[in-house]
Amino acid sequence: MTNEIDPPWVKYPNYPPADTFWRQAGEPWFTLVWEPYWKSLTSEEQATYLSRWSVPEIWRLFYFEPDFEEWLRSTDETD
Repeated sequence: MTNEIDPPWVKYPNYPPADTFWRQAGEPWFTLVWEPYWKSLTSEEQATYLSRWSVPEIWRLFYFEPDFEEWLRSTDETD
């Protein structure tokens, strides 16, 4: 795949997905680089990418499992 970028768990291996790093210093990279790249892939390309990059379980649950994402949103405090 051309123009492939490193996934967040490779680029920033010391920061798990719930770390405050992703809401501070890492947020610009995540929202301006990673997410647009990820969303540009077809579902088949995404599956291949995750397989090739050996996505850690914590990243799989936190970012790639819709049920977990829905549960996490439900735990957010609302005003």
